[in-house]
Amino acid sequence: MSGKKKNIMMIVLLFALLLGLTVPAWAQSKTGTNTIRVAYREDADFINKSGSGVYKGYGVEYLNKISQYTGWKYEYINESWEDQLEDLKCGKVDLICNAQKTEDREKDYDFSCIPIGTEQAVLYTSEDNEDIYFQDYEHMNGKKVGLLRDSYQNEEFEQRQSEKNFRCLEKYYESEQEQIEALEQKKVDMILMGSISKHDSLKIVDKFGAAPMYIMTTKGNTEVMDGVNNALEQLESEVPDLREQLTEQYFMDRNRNSKPLFTREETEYIKNVRAPIKIGCIGDQPPLVYTDKETGKLDGIYIALLEKFSEISGISFELKSLSSDTDPIEAAQSGNYDFIAGITGCQEMIDDPEVHLTGSFFTREFQIVAERGADINTLEMPIVSINSIFKKYKSLRPEGGFSHKAIYCDSPQAILDAVVNKKADMAVVDSYAASYYLQDEKYHNLALSGIVYTKAETCMIYADNVDPNLVSVINKSIGSLSSQDEENIIRQYSINLMKTFSIWELLWKYKYQMICILIFLVALTVIVIANNRHRTQMQVEAAAQEAYRSRMETDELTGLLNKEGFYRRGSEFLEEHSEADARILYINIENFKLVNDLFGEDAGDEFLKFIGRELEKNFGRIDIISCRYEADHFVILTLESEGRIQAQMNRLCDRIRDYYLKTTVEISAGIYEIRDRSKSLRIMCDRAHLAAESIKKNHMAQIAVYDDTHRKKLIQEQMIINELGDALKEKQFKAFFQPKYDMRTDRIIGAEALVRWEHPEKGLLSPGIFIPVLEKNGYIAKVDLYIYEETCIFLKKCMDEGIPLYPVSVNLSRVGFYNPKLFQTLCEIAERYHIPKKYLELEITETAYATDSEMIFSVVEKLRQGGFRVLMDDFGSGYSSLNMLKEAPIDEIKLDMRFLSAADPYERAEEILHMIITMGNHMKLSIIAEGVETEHQKAMLQGFGCNKAQGYFYARPMREEEYTELLRKETKENL
Repeated sequence: MSGKKKNIMMIVLLFALLLGLTVPAWAQSKTGTNTIRVAYREDADFINKSGSGVYKGYGVEYLNKISQYTGWKYEYINESWEDQLEDLKCGKVDLICNAQKTEDREKDYDFSCIPIGTEQAVLYTSEDNEDIYFQDYEHMNGKKVGLLRDSYQNEEFEQRQSEKNFRCLEKYYESEQEQIEALEQKKVDMILMGSISKHDSLKIVDKFGAAPMYIMTTKGNTEVMDGVNNALEQLESEVPDLREQLTEQYFMDRNRNSKPLFTREETEYIKNVRAPIKIGCIGDQPPLVYTDKETGKLDGIYIALLEKFSEISGISFELKSLSSDTDPIEAAQSGNYDFIAGITGCQEMIDDPEVHLTGSFFTREFQIVAERGADINTLEMPIVSINSIFKKYKSLRPEGGFSHKAIYCDSPQAILDAVVNKKADMAVVDSYAASYYLQDEKYHNLALSGIVYTKAETCMIYADNVDPNLVSVINKSIGSLSSQDEENIIRQYSINLMKTFSIWELLWKYKYQMICILIFLVALTVIVIANNRHRTQMQVEAAAQEAYRSRMETDELTGLLNKEGFYRRGSEFLEEHSEADARILYINIENFKLVNDLFGEDAGDEFLKFIGRELEKNFGRIDIISCRYEADHFVILTLESEGRIQAQMNRLCDRIRDYYLKTTVEISAGIYEIRDRSKSLRIMCDRAHLAAESIKKNHMAQIAVYDDTHRKKLIQEQMIINELGDALKEKQFKAFFQPKYDMRTDRIIGAEALVRWEHPEKGLLSPGIFIPVLEKNGYIAKVDLYIYEETCIFLKKCMDEGIPLYPVSVNLSRVGFYNPKLFQTLCEIAERYHIPKKYLELEITETAYATDSEMIFSVVEKLRQGGFRVLMDDFGSGYSSLNMLKEAPIDEIKLDMRFLSAADPYERAEEILHMIITMGNHMKLSIIAEGVETEHQKAMLQGFGCNKAQGYFYARPMREEEYTELLRKETKENL
């Protein structure tokens, strides 16, 4: 090798060595094997070490996600909470992953920029404690409670005691185990713990105070905290719903029975019950309810569910069989029974003032049964055999069903016989009963069609004389039944209950096999019969399982798929059409609350059913999956093009406008074009939802297509929420002041305080960026109070410096009025800075007055009586009405000059403005115009009788220093 080549090689090696030394520590850990020491308390759902030495749980899953970005390995150290804090403080461990942030802790530890979940405070007592019951605050008063030292929940408990007016004697312990031992040894009456720890052997007596959990490190350990924050920011961007996924996986266990939280009165009732509760069970209809031929006792799905309710409630039931023709209402009123079970709930029973229904505990699905191979869709007016209950209770009949002539029968056998005997074209039978009776050979040519005629809820009926405590106990027991127990009971009776056949039926069924028995061996016949029985059982089991799955995946109100059914069927659909272009259409019914408020919940339910039917009519049923996703939101998975979807949506909107309610309901829809099929359907639906949300209230646009701007908007909104706490603490929010003027003298008469966010990195943020986010998430109330206090501080400075005081108005959002201590807080802040209330004005938007007006009016009246002047802001931009002017408690109206810039085809705007000002003056209401920008507007307003103005014509919003200088200047000019 020549000397020149050697020199070049040496330079390259030296450069590589320097580059390796300059790589940041976090980048090295990306592929390194750094071991992070994690302190934890043993918990089955958060961090738990299995018998095989594997760590599992919510916290473990989160840390493993972080390690995908950092390359970390973990060493888990199990110790008490006190030891965790001490070891983290002195650096013996690297992090704790379930800590709440407090001011005291921030002195000694660093916290992650993003929370990894939430935890609730839970108050427990021992299972045998008969002195304290759920939310039994009167008997909690004076009791001893065991608290975990330095736990965040202690602060929440202190606030809870103040809210509920009780006080406990507090004892502190170093670990949860010590708390539990103290409770077992009767040293304390209750203990307070976090909700991530499960204690099924203890009794819950209160839940409150959900707070975010953070990852916490030693103060100044930037290497670990930078790695955590970088990873969390990546996860927030790539998997925004990670916390929801893990919460559903680890803390929403569908297999675990929840214990009913009985009150003191209900518990006393249970203790004092002597005789069993008498329950009458109507009918003999396997597998729902029947008499077991061997034991002579009642059995079936209903009976097993009732026995489970008895077990949960601790009350004995005495079950009596009633004939199928028993009238349930008469039986309930007879006084012979406390409840009548197996009732198909209907509107007629709800409307009867002398009887009532319990909560539903079972859903019956009535399906169409027809001859195998029959094309029932071609029949114009089919004859349908159906249970007589549909004749007696007309509300059970489905709305908008197909036209047919009905034959009413009293039993499932009679209903099926009508089809066999050609008296009916098809039958409508309960799917469970149909699965049982179709085993009979005479029905071998009939089959369930899979078409659901209707669904009905099963419950119990009772009269007025039944003790309300008993009714409440029964309903809570029904609500505590786990999905797994219900599923097991249904599977046990719908699959394992086989219809018995007579020997003659068997001989006829297997007559050809019997000929073979005469020719061949008896043993062969036994094998054949056994094989046929097994095949029949497998078919029944498959049919029952399919019927059950269909019921569980269908929305009970609209008959469309529910969310879970959509996820399963949608995944199958995408696999079947792997090469086709597919799209998610997310439909949001705007202002649906108006339907419920104006016409009632029943009308709202009917409207949702109408939407479901119209979706299927407009979009069809071929190459499409549609569902009611949640509440008033619907989702469609389709292969249609964007243009075709737009045309179908136009037809849907036309149908909604023609609906008999004639409401102002509108639709906003979002489309997500599926390009990456590795993403889950949940994420696809979320993205289509984001697109729909982007045009909500914008009725010029009906459909939006998802693009990367929607995802960036979601991330930006999350950034605003995450940084809010630090922004308030570091005083990044600034109060800007826009002067108000007397147009007659052009002198200042006051100002409005407006919020601006001076971000340390992004500079001055426009209010349009962060205020809508804070309003949507309810955080705007904190900012309102912050600006109110900044205004008081400013007025105090003016007083101290001898600057004349002018009133300053501060905006209050609608959310703030739901704070029961709003008046007290405003008064305390004003008194803290010695500001007379006449210099503090409160601006409340016209829209806020129109929302929950009764509550808003009462709070505003209290503020006015307390000395505050109240202004109605933005009058003319929303719900302006004479009725509001008549009833609203206000001192001044702020006219929104944007009223003049809106569409005015008949040139009425100025005349309406003139009339409002004239009316306000006659009503002795002070009027100020905001948004005044031209000399023409000033002259027009003065001509109409308005002499106060605020707007760019006089001054833009300005910083405190500029406004102070403006006040000094005007003071000198006035001397």
